[in-house]
Amino acid sequence: MRNLKIPERIKEILEADPKIGRYNLAQKANISESDARFYSKLYKFSDNKPIQRGIAVGDLHFPDHNPECLSILLQFIDDFKPDHLLLTGDMLDMASISSFNKKKPKLTEGKRLKREYKGFQKLVLDKIDSRVTDSCQKYFFVGNHEYRIDRLIEAEPQYEGFIELENNLNLNDYKIIPFNEVYNLGEMYFMHGDYYNKYHAEKNARIYGKHIFNWHVHTNQVYTMHSPINRLPRQGVSVGCMCNKNPEYMKNKPNHWVNQFMFFYLYGNGSFVYYTPIIINGRTIINGKEYKGC
Repeated sequence: MRNLKIPERIKEILEADPKIGRYNLAQKANISESDARFYSKLYKFSDNKPIQRGIAVGDLHFPDHNPECLSILLQFIDDFKPDHLLLTGDMLDMASISSFNKKKPKLTEGKRLKREYKGFQKLVLDKIDSRVTDSCQKYFFVGNHEYRIDRLIEAEPQYEGFIELENNLNLNDYKIIPFNEVYNLGEMYFMHGDYYNKYHAEKNARIYGKHIFNWHVHTNQVYTMHSPINRLPRQGVSVGCMCNKNPEYMKNKPNHWVNQFMFFYLYGNGSFVYYTPIIINGRTIINGKEYKGC
């Protein structure tokens, strides 16, 4: 009969790589695949694992970002010390290669893709990377704006090998989440987002049937589905943006955009608690502390 307590050496392997497959676990721990499957499931549903912290942020749209929002994010990373950091797509704007700006040279005047890459690396990625610990798990989601690279290569294949994200940014420590893919941490599911209809949070919740977080729409929206009382709630949650709410192309047009990011606590059994602070006029309050952008 198997021991219902995970042996310490196996627990250490699972803590270092919670998503390790049963074959690799069996090889590393020198146990059978059957035992590896058993201990993986036992670890997944165990509540003895340490509570992990995470931050998820998207729609920065560099260089059309809000510097005060970025400043607040960096301050909060210093304080929160996340175990997981998710950059959930559209971190870069890539207006210089947008199909919407094709044959409109005035809209791309002064914009250069290489310059955007260099600025994002120096002013965003390097500052984030210098603040998180070496053990922090980092994820980079490809949003629809980063996907402009793929569309350009499809039309102009001679650029292949020169303009891709991985050839211009230091993403070696990041897990790349491809465009339109969903990634989960416990019972939390993350995607950049595809739908932007009026009730997009509800649509995501119904299509995926999970507690799913999306960005893309630049606004905050929550829809909660009916669930049995003994199950985790299932919500579709749309999280706001960290960009300038009045970019040039909006021409002062009213919108529903909200400056916002999210942070969460992930329990050992996969359940979680999340918070989505809103930033107004470069200020927000989190856990009783005021953060001011600079």
